[in-house]
Amino acid sequence: MPRWLVALVVIVLVIGGIVGGAMWWYHNQVDPPGGPGERVEVQIPEGATTSKVGSILDDQGIITSATVFGFYVGGKDLTSVQAGTYTFRKNSSFDDAIDVLNAGPGTPASIATTKVNIPEGYTVAQTVARIHEKVPRLTVEELDAALDQGKVPSSLKPEGTTSYEGLLFPATYDITDEETAVDVLTKMTKEMEKRVTAMDIDGAASAISQNYGIEVTPYDLLTVASLVQEEAGSPDEAPKVATVIYNRLRENMPLGIDATSRYLADIEGGEPNYESDSPYNTRKQPGLPPTPIASAGEYALDAALHPADGPWLYYVLTDPGVHTFTESYQEFLAGKQECEAKDLGCG
Repeated sequence: MPRWLVALVVIVLVIGGIVGGAMWWYHNQVDPPGGPGERVEVQIPEGATTSKVGSILDDQGIITSATVFGFYVGGKDLTSVQAGTYTFRKNSSFDDAIDVLNAGPGTPASIATTKVNIPEGYTVAQTVARIHEKVPRLTVEELDAALDQGKVPSSLKPEGTTSYEGLLFPATYDITDEETAVDVLTKMTKEMEKRVTAMDIDGAASAISQNYGIEVTPYDLLTVASLVQEEAGSPDEAPKVATVIYNRLRENMPLGIDATSRYLADIEGGEPNYESDSPYNTRKQPGLPPTPIASAGEYALDAALHPADGPWLYYVLTDPGVHTFTESYQEFLAGKQECEAKDLGCG
């Protein structure tokens, strides 16, 4: 044979040996010889990258090489790795390790949260202040901007309405370190949507419109619920307060609820003006105020959607936390005198 041909054969054999050896080595990295070893629990931290996961598994003797693992998973279906505790077998193949990761942790990692309680009857301003108080990294300016710029979705907010008053459900929320102002406020609007959907707010609006001969929308019911929240002395009274409101709307009578004027004063500053022509002055202006005036809780929402049956047009405080309900104006005046005599705040 010519020398050049002999040299070529030798070169081919050497290259073949190198390639074959490399393939054998790579295969043993991906699927090491021998069966799976003992079980071992491994903690994957929050935010771990694929490289970090490979290093953890390599250090624990679960896979042969973090570097080769990183190359291998580039072409495999490795989903986003959740933080938590996983159970692996030592000396696992890469595919077995990937299957364990894709199945998710046996024990998810605990996520640090801060509990924020929003009481019933809080306004948006009070809610924003409470969130900032409990989670200082979320500033009042940031929270207000999320609302003012309309970044917080709510299916209950009518088109053209900019106010989120009455749309943030009052409850206790767990806020994580990763949640933004928009995330937190959206959680609250979604909770309100969930609550009133479970109560069938659309069906309630239709039934109330028919029963009282007035046209009310789901948003109107949130406004009524906020008034009930401010006025009712107890959950038992709440459905009666709602009835008085609907009866007065039917008769085109001003609601006479001073809480609406106090709400406007809180927004604009100063003292309540009961002579104002503002639509929030329900002593003078018939109909509902333009927006809710507070965040209604469960019982106030339920009362607004399911008012009591009754003819009442008036209610007056006659004992601490207890109102007398009546259809008679004369009985109302007598009750008001009793309220004044007991110094309960009527005037």
